[in-house]
Amino acid sequence: MEPLPRPIKTFHGSIPSLVTSIGGSNMIISRANSLDLGPEIHLGANAEDAFAIAYQLRDLPSHEVWNDGRHSEMAAEPRSTFRIVDLHVDTRAHVDGSFDFLLIHIPRPALMALENANDVPPIDWIATQTRDPTHDPVLVGLESSILHLLSHPDVHHRLVREHLMLTLLSHVAVRYGGMSARRASGGGLAPWQVRRAKEALGDDLGTSISLADVARHCALSPSHFSRAFKASTGLSPFAWLQRHRVERAKDLLRHTDVSLAEIAISCGFADQSHLGRLFARQVGTPPGSWQRAHRAGR
Repeated sequence: MEPLPRPIKTFHGSIPSLVTSIGGSNMIISRANSLDLGPEIHLGANAEDAFAIAYQLRDLPSHEVWNDGRHSEMAAEPRSTFRIVDLHVDTRAHVDGSFDFLLIHIPRPALMALENANDVPPIDWIATQTRDPTHDPVLVGLESSILHLLSHPDVHHRLVREHLMLTLLSHVAVRYGGMSARRASGGGLAPWQVRRAKEALGDDLGTSISLADVARHCALSPSHFSRAFKASTGLSPFAWLQRHRVERAKDLLRHTDVSLAEIAISCGFADQSHLGRLFARQVGTPPGSWQRAHRAGR
């Protein structure tokens, strides 16, 4: 029997991570690569009530895995594929060579919170893969957003991170946990809830309000609120907030002499370039050009 390696790095050691509390427990996305950790590592996770997704950002060479001491030789895994790891058993892995992957840690309480919010039976399992890695277009589509957030952890609104985490968790629960997608109800939010939600989101555009904070104003769980808000407005809470920020920027551009840098900060953007990107994406022209064409009293 192959000897069980002593773990040198844990799943969530000192590597860059996104952390969001869902259901009272932290859902964590970390990035591990050979540039930061060296070309040979042992990864380890003691048994816990959780799952992890290992998503490859580049081709992973063949490697070794131990589950509760049982050794397996794993074949190379192509870029943009992933495996789901059951952390209910003691897990170790040895990687020798270049690697770059995301580790998405999903604790059981996060799944329980999603079950309760959607009023569905408990998710007792997540379908773990055996020999062949899996390709998932949804995870591939989320890759660039995750990497951007990992690269700029202090720039983005909490709502961005929480919306991404909830989207990812819901997809995994439905596709790999057997959770039935809840049938959309036509009601959405009550008028008072829409009003309170918009007030909370737009009250101070620079405040890092969380999805849970806004949902609390409406007496709903975050996932229920997010779904109902989109049913009522046609936009996710974060998309609505971004549109509201741009509309506020347009008002300042039209009626004030404030600099673009100051407008960006007052409207909750990270900086002037962030304002420029979002403004051009939504409006179709850079803010400076838009201001010259729409200046009040022109």
